[in-house]
Parts: sequence; structure tokens; C-alpha cells
Amino acid sequence: MYGVRENFESRFRKWRQLRFGFVDGLCLIPPRRSTSSDTKRYIVTLDLNGPDHAQRELDDIEQRYESVKRNSGILRLKGEVVKANFQDLQFISDIGNGSCGHVSKMSYRGHVMAVKDMVRTSNKEDNKRIIMDLDVISRAEASHHIVLCYGYFISETSVKVCMEVMASCLHTLLRSANRLGIRIAEGYIGKMTVCIVQGLDYLKDHLNVIHRDVKPSNILLDWNGAVKLCDFGISGQLIESRAHTVQAGCPPYMAPERFDPRFNSDYDIRSDVWSVGISLVELATGTYPYSHIDSEFAILAAIVRDPSPTLPVNMNFSVHFHDFIAQCLQKDFKCRPKYKALLNHPFILNSERDQMHDLVVLVQDNVVPEALFEAVQRMLKNAGPVKSLPYHIERSEK
Repeated sequence: MYGVRENFESRFRKWRQLRFGFVDGLCLIPPRRSTSSDTKRYIVTLDLNGPDHAQRELDDIEQRYESVKRNSGILRLKGEVVKANFQDLQFISDIGNGSCGHVSKMSYRGHVMAVKDMVRTSNKEDNKRIIMDLDVISRAEASHHIVLCYGYFISETSVKVCMEVMASCLHTLLRSANRLGIRIAEGYIGKMTVCIVQGLDYLKDHLNVIHRDVKPSNILLDWNGAVKLCDFGISGQLIESRAHTVQAGCPPYMAPERFDPRFNSDYDIRSDVWSVGISLVELATGTYPYSHIDSEFAILAAIVRDPSPTLPVNMNFSVHFHDFIAQCLQKDFKCRPKYKALLNHPFILNSERDQMHDLVVLVQDNVVPEALFEAVQRMLKNAGPVKSLPYHIERSEK
């Protein structure tokens, strides 16, 4: 199901660009069963912005680009500020491919970092994602729950962002747990949730930004058990606490109001609260809550018309966890709590006090086996010898 969702996200974005340029639009109308079935027709739509909205958004992106371009080549490493050339960085190994570009492990004067290489093209939508990601990550260094950016290099053809090396993402962590036949304990999920909500609250309070693409693959863990948000390519600026531009994230994690023409260009941070709820259900059960639906677009229709997902009653989750999920997944976004209310929920307060579930243990028990498995798989596929073990394995052996 993971591959299906990621492939769907790519197809969805390409479809938007081909059909509407860089303006989002989607209309889903399930086929009629009879001429009298009008009351059973469900229309799911992303409203279209006019040219004025689009032009203002492009102007804003250009201003952000000029602002961040001035700091190109400046690296901040452990309190030291240096001016560097990208050619001074030494390649160590590949890490993988993200939604915005290829990520490599590199070093600069002994400082190991993850470098995300994003190609600049003539596609305005792609360039907008790059600049938004760069703008947010470079302004969020004070937060312990946003991945740390050391600096970046901007050229005419690419943007290379230097970030701290993380151990894994929740998508990979869940895949590893499923492969090992285990479930991630509620206590660990509670610890993660505290960090996720605090990170989103920081974006709102300090940067006036809504993430808009919250999902397991955009939530990272480091080897000290810290949980951090990443990938801000489609984040949006809030005006009077509301998002006034339509920008699709990963549709299977998007809130119902994002598909409703009455609200989709005037929603707020509570759409991300829904995405948090869906992600937590997936972590707790090991399965994406709409995975039983085969059709990709039927998933989007189900998000709008079907009852919200819930935690299974036979999996012994606490009453507070059940209630937290129910609050996050209220169909009416006006009934959903905002971040400050969530941070005062008993599930969060109990998780903050919990000293039995150390995320360091969770990462080491799940990420190392996953990394070893992938290394062996590469060797078995005749990809040649593994030039270097993943960073976290090298570190654990020292």
C-alpha cells in the first residue's frame, strides 16, 4: 500500500499540472447507478484559484527566493559560521530519494551532513516547492522538532540543502516493525505525538506557517530519540490564521475539508490535525486506515463521505488515546481542537510524564535491522559491494 500511495501522489501532482498548470483542481464523481441516484452522487473537488491568487503566490515566492539567495554558501556548524563552496564537501554515500530530490551523506571539515539535491527547472510549481522548503527550514533552527538546516547552496540549476543526518522516518520505522511482526507500543507513539504537535505548533506560532503535508514519511527520528518534521515544500503562509491558497499535499492524508469547495481555499491548521490523526492510526495498527479500498480516487471519496477511522477496540489502547484520535479525526474541522488544546489533552500530558518508553530504544531495535536488511538486499541484487554501511550502523559500532 505504501508504494501505491507514493505512486498516487506523483500521478496526482502530474495530473494537476497537465490539467490546470500550477493551479490545483480535482473533481471526483463516482459513476451513476441509475437516473434516480442523484442523491447518492458525491462530488469531491479542489476549488480553483483565479489568476490573481496565482500571481500573488508567485510574487511571494520570488521575494522569498531573493531573501534566501543572499545566504547561499553560508554554513552554520556547531556555532561556527563559514563561507563554503559546494566543491569543498566530500561525498560519503547515498541515503535515498525524497519527494523533492536525491539525498546524499557528505562531510565538510569533519562535519557529517545529509545533503538534499533539488533540481531547478522551468516548472513554476516545482520551484515553488523548493523555495518554500528552503525558506521554512532555514528559519526554524530554534525548534527542537524541525530538522536542522546547516545551510544551502543555490545555483542556476539546483538547490542543495545541508541538514543534520537522521536515523529514519516513521514510514521506514513502521515498515521495519511490520517486517519484524511487532506493533509499535502506545507509549512510544505518545512520545512521538508530543514532538509532532509541538513542531506544528512552533510553525504556527513562530513562522505563521501551516505544514499541509503531514504524513509518516515526513516525520523523522534521530539516534537520540528526537522526532522532527521535514519537507515543507507545500507549506503555506497563514493570513489571519487561515490558509488562503489551495495546495495539494499527499491526498490520502488530507482532511475532508481540503476536498470541499466551500472550505478548501479557506482552511486552517486543523487540516493538519486530521493528518496527524490518520498517521497515528497507521502507526498504532500497522496499516493505513483506508488500505482496504482498492481504487485510489475512491479513497478520497471515502475520506469525505465515510465515518472517520477509529482505533480498533480489541487492541487494548487506552481511553485517552482513543479520545485523542477521535478529536483529531472530527469530520467537521470546526470541531477539531487546535494545537494548544491538543497539548493539554490527557494523552499528551501522560505521554510527557511517561519514563518507560525511550524512543532511543525504539529506533535502535527497529532501524538497525531495517538498514541491515536493505544492505543485504542490495548485495543480493548484484549491485556490487556496499561501499559504506548506513551512518547509524557505523555510529552504533563505534
